[in-house]
Amino acid sequence: MRSESPKWPPRHRLIFSEDVKRLLKEPAGRLISGDPDQVIKEVKRLIEADNPPLVIAVGDYTSAKLREYGARVNIYIIDGRVERRPRQIFNTLGLRVIECINEPGTICPEAALKLHELLAEPNIKDTVLLVRGEEDLLTLATIISAPEGSVIIYGQPGAGSVYVKVDKALKRRALEIVELAESSTLHEK
Repeated sequence: MRSESPKWPPRHRLIFSEDVKRLLKEPAGRLISGDPDQVIKEVKRLIEADNPPLVIAVGDYTSAKLREYGARVNIYIIDGRVERRPRQIFNTLGLRVIECINEPGTICPEAALKLHELLAEPNIKDTVLLVRGEEDLLTLATIISAPEGSVIIYGQPGAGSVYVKVDKALKRRALEIVELAESSTLHEK
């Protein structure tokens, strides 16, 4: 089930207060820690075992490592930065690259809509969503828009990779966090 919320994708930019961002620091799924190469091997093994309908990688380092190890990923969401420092993106030869803008600390309507449309494409694969700005908060948008059973992998700085299985409860929680962001956005206007 993709998001059927009348509030999603948003029609205006969502600004996340520091309080709301703190809620997002906790891993949304299973944290896999250890040697980076072993972490990616375990993530690849889990993907193969679970065989989810979609696999979405969020973040440049995570995406590059999954690509290097040949893990199945349908959509890579990257911004050309690792821990806010510029990084050369991985070789996208043979991949479809789509660009969008998402300002740091926000979820912009254009980015959320583009991601929502991509996740609704039947048989989507070999796609890179290249974000001009910052991709971090698009993990939340991915949880809301991805079909149930999908897997999202993202990096937890200094800790490892987070392996998220999308289900109804997680989607509800993500929408609750968006509502908190919406109310803080309205107070800033």
